[in-house]
Amino acid sequence: MTAQTDKAPEIDLIEDEGPAPDSSTGGIGFASLVCVAAIVFLIQATNIQTQAGLWPSMLAGTLIVLAGAQTIFAILQRMRHNSAALEQQGSEPFSLRRIFTAGWLFAYCLVAQWVGFGPAMLVFVPVYMFVMGYRKPLWIVAVTAGFAVGLTLMFDTVANVPVWSSRL
Repeated sequence: MTAQTDKAPEIDLIEDEGPAPDSSTGGIGFASLVCVAAIVFLIQATNIQTQAGLWPSMLAGTLIVLAGAQTIFAILQRMRHNSAALEQQGSEPFSLRRIFTAGWLFAYCLVAQWVGFGPAMLVFVPVYMFVMGYRKPLWIVAVTAGFAVGLTLMFDTVANVPVWSSRL
C-alpha cells in the first residue's frame, strides 16, 4: 500500500484587485511630486475668494489625499518586501501605463468639450478600467456610477456647473 500525499490542486486564480501598486523609486517619487503639486494648487485655490475657487480646492484636496495615500502605501509595501526584488520587476509596464493614462486623459478632455464631462466619463472610465486590467463588470459599473454621482454632486449641485451637457 502506497501512501498518497494530499496535495491541493493548483488553481489559477484570476486576481481582479487591479494592478499592483507601484512601489519602485520612480513610482514613489512621482506620487510624492503629485502630492506636493496638489498642496501648492490648494494654496493657490484658497486665494480665490469667489465661488469659482470651490471646485479647484475640492480637486486639490482630493488629489492630496489620494496621492498621499499612494505614496504611503507604496513606501509601506516597499518596506515589507525586498526592495531589490521590487527594482528588478522592471518599470517598463508602469511607464507605459503612465503614458497611456496621460494620453487617455488628454483624449477625455478633448471629447468632453464636445459632449460634456458626464457623458464622456460614462464611456472613458469603463474603457480605461478594462484596459488597465479591471475585469469584473460589477466593479466597473460601480466605479463608473460612483464617478457619475460624485461628479453630479460636486459640480451640478455644489458648484452649479452643468457637467451633463456640452455647454460649459
